[in-house]
Amino acid sequence: MDNIKIKVIYESDNQTFEREFSKDQFNNFNELVNFFQTEKVNSVLTGMKINGKEIPMKFYDEIKNAFFEGGEEIVLTFDDLYGLVKKLLLEGEQYISKIENSLSTISKEVMLNTKEGHKMIKALAEGLQAMNTILSQASKVLNKTFITDEEMEKQKSILEKITESQSISDNVEISDIIDYEFTELLDIFKKAFERAINEID
Repeated sequence: MDNIKIKVIYESDNQTFEREFSKDQFNNFNELVNFFQTEKVNSVLTGMKINGKEIPMKFYDEIKNAFFEGGEEIVLTFDDLYGLVKKLLLEGEQYISKIENSLSTISKEVMLNTKEGHKMIKALAEGLQAMNTILSQASKVLNKTFITDEEMEKQKSILEKITESQSISDNVEISDIIDYEFTELLDIFKKAFERAINEID
């Protein structure tokens, strides 16, 4: 069994095909991935399965220099880079809607000084960080800025106010910020995500 069986899925245009190669055709796993990646412009590896076992993408660096013994069955999934960014942006939009729907609950929990309320504030901060990361990725790929310096400053000042209020345990102030200023922050993100999605479309 000197051959390796490869199944390749290009999600962006719903293409799937299977091929067999001699195990000596590629020096390592990375070469194999590059071979299929260059067949589609702007494609990005998003999934890999070896001998029926799903391999998380975070392990790519560990296996990229692995060579083939023959008999392997490999499934590679690629997505279009722009499609991938759009998917992230759409997920970001959904996340904003979720936050909008839970703001009054968060505000109430903070006002009541519950453990849950403080957990929610932490989750909000992490969520904002994730949204900034998505926008930053979109900016790199599309070579355009979607959030202005002024909007970044606004975001920073609101988060600083929350941090200050937390340090003196002023839960009423935090609750007010969430009720009145946080919606403004979400609007900034909403518009930025819209701009980025329109750029891809």
